[in-house]
Amino acid sequence: MTAPIVFLHPLGADGRFWDPVLTALGSSAVAFDLPGHGSAPLPPLGATIDAYSAPVATQIAALGEPAHLVGMSLGGLVAQHLGATRPDLAASVVLADTVPVYPEPMRQMWRERAQTARTSGLASLVDPMVEMWFTAELAQRDDPRVQQARRTFAATDPEGYARTCEVLADVDVRDRVGALAVPATVVCGEDDAPPFRDAAHWLADATGSTVQWLPGKHACAVEHPERFAELAAKTAV
Repeated sequence: MTAPIVFLHPLGADGRFWDPVLTALGSSAVAFDLPGHGSAPLPPLGATIDAYSAPVATQIAALGEPAHLVGMSLGGLVAQHLGATRPDLAASVVLADTVPVYPEPMRQMWRERAQTARTSGLASLVDPMVEMWFTAELAQRDDPRVQQARRTFAATDPEGYARTCEVLADVDVRDRVGALAVPATVVCGEDDAPPFRDAAHWLADATGSTVQWLPGKHACAVEHPERFAELAAKTAV
């Protein structure tokens, strides 16, 4: 592996989300904070996915060579966008538990979550996140990965979360995925929510690849970090 591997996290997380995978990978890789998360500044009001991709593009350019992009959920949307619009910066993409566009019920859910975040904060959204991301077995034993996800989610700037929810409610990169000119690997949890499993099939068809299924739910990548690291490494060869 010569080009760097760049990991992009889901909504309500930050670069530390990927620590188990980076440890398993055992090679040079970096994980960026996306706008409104971790140390990154808020995206502007009314932002689109471009506002999330632009700072990542700047950070990749600073690395001095194209990167292999590994994105989950929100991060996967950024990877789709950059893979299509900045092939000079993307050597390949791994699209994990992500969609090119959300179905209308989920679009409405994101709008409602944005309102909740602004009026009540994120406390009431922590448990739904854990239920969506992790298997009951992992969550019930309060695994360190679940603890870290809870802490990071609860500490996320509510306005940053809300603005990102609004981006997810409107995003549609299907046309961009059709123009993807770099190798793609699609990964999804076997027990992820139906919209993500359906999107995995769509993304695989659109990119001429096949879905790599892992045990688990939305965060299967960190629930099975060794297996996910192996997939990421193979893509980056």
